[in-house]
Amino acid sequence: ICLTDDPSGLRDEVEALPLPVTPFDEAEFDRRPGGSTWRKVGLFQPGLANLQGDTLFLDLDIVITGSMDDFFTFAPSKFCVIQDWLEKRRAKYLPGRDGRVGNTSIFRFNPEKHRYVYSHFAENESWALENFRIEQQYVSNTLRDDLEFWPEKWVRSFKRSCRPTFPFNLIREPQEPVDMRILVFHGYPLPDQAIEGYKGGLLKSTLPARWIKNYWRAIDEAA
Repeated sequence: ICLTDDPSGLRDEVEALPLPVTPFDEAEFDRRPGGSTWRKVGLFQPGLANLQGDTLFLDLDIVITGSMDDFFTFAPSKFCVIQDWLEKRRAKYLPGRDGRVGNTSIFRFNPEKHRYVYSHFAENESWALENFRIEQQYVSNTLRDDLEFWPEKWVRSFKRSCRPTFPFNLIREPQEPVDMRILVFHGYPLPDQAIEGYKGGLLKSTLPARWIKNYWRAIDEAA
């Protein structure tokens, strides 16, 4: 199932459904640092797409590089999510930070068990927007007692795990991590930009990561 406002280009076996409709103040979302990510709360809406049982959500800006089977059997009925890379690093150096914040690029939830995220947000929308910078902080806090992180090697960040740190990013190509199942592109570069090499200033530029093309193809190439 693909929840989208633009179903063009999807393969025939993919069922396209519209984005969740909620009563939330989406204009207020757009004024917040998290922007449109707050719309992900709508995924916990009761009855959405008639989903049942453990359900795996994937952002579109990812590249699948290995078997997905274990994502469906790991920690049954738990809310499973990436441990956010930046929050994990902050927890090492900043007092009072425990690093228990997920990155919701990839998460598994049980629509019936975790539906209270939606009802809690509906009752506390203003409070949530004032107390949490982005949606994944709010969701992680609300599901704190049911939170389980994916094994680190399964899901990697292109920026955190593949791109060499400055100044080596200017002279060394990004490397493919061992035993990775999914590669996440949060922010820039996007997959096609990473393949060709990305110009993002001294700190964020990368040489071409051509190995990504073994797993990812643009729509016109896949046709």
